[in-house]
Amino acid sequence: MHDRLISQLLLMGDGLFLITNNIGLVEDNSLAILTPNVYEYKRLVQKVLNCEVNEENASEQLTALCQKIGGVTIMRKGKADLISDGKKVTQVSTFGSPRRCGGQGDILSGSVAVFSSWARHFLLSNEQPKETSVNPMVLGCIAGSLLLRKAAALAFEKNKRSTVTTDIIEFLGQSLEDICPAGR
Repeated sequence: MHDRLISQLLLMGDGLFLITNNIGLVEDNSLAILTPNVYEYKRLVQKVLNCEVNEENASEQLTALCQKIGGVTIMRKGKADLISDGKKVTQVSTFGSPRRCGGQGDILSGSVAVFSSWARHFLLSNEQPKETSVNPMVLGCIAGSLLLRKAAALAFEKNKRSTVTTDIIEFLGQSLEDICPAGR
């Protein structure tokens, strides 16, 4: 019941900079989602694990980072997004766009927040046993990543190298329908 009263917390950009220097702000918060890019992730690993990023053991390191912070969900953005809540790692490697434009992280974080909220509401309303249910924060990250990657691919297909964030937004509806068709 207690965690139903706590709001989700999704952090990116400047919020991650703040958290990196004040881990206690999200420590042991299972509703917190961190979405670091390559550089933000490097700072987080250095600060929390006191080591450098290890690409050869990326999944193990991400799991350890989540566990050290205390059950937060981390979505490590990159060529393939790695997502973990400290229990397991999920990879989303669906091809998006070869053009990375500013603002994609904003679309991603908004999508992740919505999908996580929907998943959490669904799981709570269906009273899934906590030990057997899937983490709704992880589900939200997977869905948000897939949605953005699909929309970015469609935008690039249409606009090629001139693709900008607003072009990606144009394809969010179609991408959602492709990923999760509405009931007819």
